[in-house]
Amino acid sequence: MDSDRPDQSEISSEELKRAAVSGVRWTAATRIGIEAVTFISAVFLARLIPPAGFGEAVVPLILVPLATILTFEGFGSALVQRREIEAAHVEAAMLAATAVGALLTAATLLLAHPIGDAALGSKQAELLMIVSPVFLLAGIGAVSRGLLWRRLDFRRVSMIEMAALALGALAGVGLALAGLDAEAIVLGALTGAAATSLLLLVAAPPPAPRLRHRALREVMGFGLPASAAGLTSVAITNSALAVAAVRLSAAQAGLFWRAFQLGVIYQEKISGIMIRLAFPVYSRTGDLDELRRFHERATRIHAAVLLPLLALLIVVAPELVPWVFGERWAPAVPAVQILAVAGMIAAVLTGYPQILLAAGRPHALFVFNLALLGVYLAVSWFVAPYGIVPLSFAVVGVHCVLLVAVYAGLFKRVLGIPVRRLVTDLLPALCGSVALVAVGLPVAAVLRESGEPTLVLLIAVAANGALAYLLTLSIFFRELWDDILAVARRIVPERLQPKTATLTLTWRFR
Repeated sequence: MDSDRPDQSEISSEELKRAAVSGVRWTAATRIGIEAVTFISAVFLARLIPPAGFGEAVVPLILVPLATILTFEGFGSALVQRREIEAAHVEAAMLAATAVGALLTAATLLLAHPIGDAALGSKQAELLMIVSPVFLLAGIGAVSRGLLWRRLDFRRVSMIEMAALALGALAGVGLALAGLDAEAIVLGALTGAAATSLLLLVAAPPPAPRLRHRALREVMGFGLPASAAGLTSVAITNSALAVAAVRLSAAQAGLFWRAFQLGVIYQEKISGIMIRLAFPVYSRTGDLDELRRFHERATRIHAAVLLPLLALLIVVAPELVPWVFGERWAPAVPAVQILAVAGMIAAVLTGYPQILLAAGRPHALFVFNLALLGVYLAVSWFVAPYGIVPLSFAVVGVHCVLLVAVYAGLFKRVLGIPVRRLVTDLLPALCGSVALVAVGLPVAAVLRESGEPTLVLLIAVAANGALAYLLTLSIFFRELWDDILAVARRIVPERLQPKTATLTLTWRFR
């Protein structure tokens, strides 16, 4: 890239629509493969490694998303958000991301035992040392990720993530078969991070890092508050897990980790489609009004897809969890059912950090997240000693506070989005999910009473619940139903679409 020829990023609304649809198609397609690999590896690891091993790996695993936040959000994200970039911006971002990644890796190595031994124990301190290179690896790939996102090249990013996750999963399962416990989980995650950075470098080779003072100031002007906001976001997501690792036994922490994964984190597997598209697409919108319209439509459809899945989890968790992961995970079932409600709220809120970053408001996001983190830590610390079920209720309570705060605080005051959007975003999916549970619970009770096999129960509850949900949307929320059909028509290749009148709708962004 010639420094005298800035990268022009003007893009029309129609081009944004095409990029968004293409991104959803590729991200959704690869997400199927990713989730298949993740699910299979999770089942193997759950049967090979006891809950205590997962409890020991909780804190080290937090460093994996943290590494991406502190490098990509700090430096690569500015390359996505800026209207124009020059070669100097890319060179400066490469220097900063690599240097920060190296410093964080060195700091983790030096502090793992002094701090880890005192707060967590020697085993987790050793795991922190093992996972420490993840910062350097993330820093090396941060700029390449930013360049691909800026180009809206979702196809390549999706394929990279799928390949890297598969390699990490295979490494983790292989090490577990070799007899390792928590080490297998951590080394598998580290392998995935290394593969991600290597493939990003191949897909979008960055220039050599160079010190460019003006460009570095401009990159850091957005990147530092964005990184701080991202850091607090990761801390919020993982604060209850970290508190559980400190305040509970390793076995109890492992059970809570599994429940949190199923109830809250797993919805992010699908939410990841929206999260990956939101920031680069929102950053290319022409003005704040267009950004609001994109977000409103995306949020309603996103909630309509995720809430019924979590409602179904609430109904079938007593059979699903021990059937899939083994009987020793059965004590996690009540926490799974409670945390699924927190997952629903998290699904509705998916994308709120990205819309604020795209609007150029990282400072507001950071201050908001910092306040929320304080509340989350205080509540979790107080409740955790009472067990994983009270802690799960506390997590739901904090998510309720978050939901109201985002709509009444950030959206209304910072972006001018009215609070009534909370109703329009949530009501259709919520009503459909209530119908699903109302039908699914009695079906499950009858099949349990008759002693039907678990697989039969799962299929029957899913089929009847899905029918109740779809009928509710199609009858009472026709506009959302039409939007879902329209999105399906745009995403599914034309040769695979049924030739019926119900799919002759056109996609509309109001």
